[in-house]
Amino acid sequence: MRFLLLLATAADLAAQSEPVLSIRPGFKIGAPINNPPSRNQIYSSYEQGRWTGGPTIEARFPHGFAVAFEALFRNYQERGGFPFQLGSNVNPYLFQTFKKANVWDFPLQLKYRFRLGPVRPFVSGGYQWGRESSESSSLYSCSGPQGSCRPPEYPTEIRGSFTRQTSSRNGLVAGAGIEFRTRYVTIAPEVRFTRPRPDGSRENRVTGLVGFTFGK
Repeated sequence: MRFLLLLATAADLAAQSEPVLSIRPGFKIGAPINNPPSRNQIYSSYEQGRWTGGPTIEARFPHGFAVAFEALFRNYQERGGFPFQLGSNVNPYLFQTFKKANVWDFPLQLKYRFRLGPVRPFVSGGYQWGRESSESSSLYSCSGPQGSCRPPEYPTEIRGSFTRQTSSRNGLVAGAGIEFRTRYVTIAPEVRFTRPRPDGSRENRVTGLVGFTFGK
């Protein structure tokens, strides 16, 4: 009789314990909170897209640990312009630039959830890979009559350019937030800090995100 009681108790505890591994798909959506300080320039403006988001998948382990991988899309634009002269006796040119970029970020993070009932705070950290595709154009326009900006030693007018390129945006990522668990969906608002390294400089980015993962 005691053996049957022990067996029933062990079975009940096993049913209540967390599974060894739980795979949960979902998605995240959010918006930038700051403009990276490295993008502040005297002769240019930097404008981020209003939102970021994409699919996510999370592997959950016992004791509050999880590994999450995401693919998040964002975009931005840069505009610039300033006057310059090719000589002292000619009108200045106005040099204008425009850049439009689409970026995919791929963060891989280790997450730890604190056990506080149905509401669970969490912290996360890891590494983020990114791929940027951009189109850049430049334009020179004379501020006076045609030919009045060109000194005699320049036989033709200065022309603009158009280029396409791809580059990497890799760096560290960390975040903190709170999970709200329901029967089938877990909702997790968070604040995330990333520090990708483009072109030798570092961009300190802060983003607000809300994640939705599915599964019991």
